[in-house]
Amino acid sequence: MLTLSLKTLLIGLLCASLKAEFPNDPKPCKYGDTECIKKVATFFLSKKGDNSINLSQLDPLMPNKVRINQGTDSPVNVDVILTNNKIYGLSNAVVTKAAGFGKDLAKKHSITIQVPGSVSLIGNYVLSGKVLILPIQGEGQSNLTLVNPVFGIDFVGVADEKDGDVYMKLKDFHLHIDPQSFIYHFDNLFNGDKALGDNMNKFLNDNWKEIFSELKASMEKEFGAVVGKVISQVFTKLPYAKYFEE
Repeated sequence: MLTLSLKTLLIGLLCASLKAEFPNDPKPCKYGDTECIKKVATFFLSKKGDNSINLSQLDPLMPNKVRINQGTDSPVNVDVILTNNKIYGLSNAVVTKAAGFGKDLAKKHSITIQVPGSVSLIGNYVLSGKVLILPIQGEGQSNLTLVNPVFGIDFVGVADEKDGDVYMKLKDFHLHIDPQSFIYHFDNLFNGDKALGDNMNKFLNDNWKEIFSELKASMEKEFGAVVGKVISQVFTKLPYAKYFEE
């Protein structure tokens, strides 16, 4: 009896997976309908996650360890390791531009996302190095906040055939980060010396633009890997054609 029930369950799960479709609300867009794609993408971002399309929890988004490292040839020569961090604010995102997503998946696809307000990365940090000739070191809690950021995402699709269906894999994935400003706060800098720590946090924020410019490439690579994983998971749920209607 147990064996029969198990077989019934497995058959049910198999049938459900074979019948998997894009949700009816909102309905899928037509190929290349960028206005519709913007609206649908914004809708799913606001939900903070959705199992129906394999969309991971987004607010907060919890990346694995992130390491921002800038070499000795930079005036911002730092090594920052972030662990147990959470990213807050992505559910407020609005998709303002979209391109690609036509019938031929092996093309360049891109979206632009604006987040009114802020996106904050909060958690543990370990930091060492120099910032514009000033030494810096610390370990504790940090809050890195991007104010009114704009994120650009682009990638190329690659066909991946499974059981007669074509899924989309991502390659040449890039994340571009453009904040209106950047607020840094590191607790426990210089072994808890409050005066030195307060002065360094003020210095970082007074010079946020120059510092971010130096760290931008490393940040885009590290957080691009996080975002790329989220988007890749979405496209493993259904064959590419099922994300659209004719």
